[in-house]
Amino acid sequence: MQLSVMMPCYQEAENLKEIIPKIDKALTEIGVEAEMLVIDTMTSMDSTEDICRINQGISNSRLRYLKREGGNNYGDAIRTGISKAEGEYLVIMDADGSHSPEDIKRLYEYIIVNSCVVVIGSRYMSGGNTDNSWILKLMSHALNICYRLIFHLDVKDVSDSYRIYDSEKLKRLSFECDNFDIVEEILIKIRKEYPKDKIEEIPIYFSKRKYGESKRDLIRFVFSYISTIRRLQRITRGCKV
Repeated sequence: MQLSVMMPCYQEAENLKEIIPKIDKALTEIGVEAEMLVIDTMTSMDSTEDICRINQGISNSRLRYLKREGGNNYGDAIRTGISKAEGEYLVIMDADGSHSPEDIKRLYEYIIVNSCVVVIGSRYMSGGNTDNSWILKLMSHALNICYRLIFHLDVKDVSDSYRIYDSEKLKRLSFECDNFDIVEEILIKIRKEYPKDKIEEIPIYFSKRKYGESKRDLIRFVFSYISTIRRLQRITRGCKV
């Protein structure tokens, strides 16, 4: 298996109706053996499983419906998907329509040509942009500046989850964060474990979600990341989180 595309889902059935066929089309155009992994909640909360079952019969790519293991947090979904993915390369993307499936080919071609450990879909490098509100943009920029300075990360977009990884190297690592801060944890641990490997970025456009409401609570978001920065600082000192 050459390529896996994984989407953590939390009541994203309406968005999946549109995004699964688009991902399937993108993977067909790439022309390699590929799979889609839909990572649902431990107990399904909407029709996500039904939508996957319908698409399994018509998709050109292998479509796997999986439930989170260990809990219902975003971090649990990410850990489940990493452990179950069978591709040599793994794309992680949102299931709400904010990440364009057309960019999968660009990410895949870039990591192949440049032999990177990870390629980030970047909103903040030249050519990238985001459709978020001004308050989310402000918070995201502040978060990115903090992480870049504290953890010496030479990238423009630390916090966007749309990335492609070298699966073998990713699977060697363990991750503890439970919420969206696992996105930063992954990058920090990759840089610590593989200091000589390339981390690159390509520009993307981040759209507003198509259906449903965001799962990010702004107040919880702020306090979670303050706590996470303190925990992840221990990683850079060689301690367990």
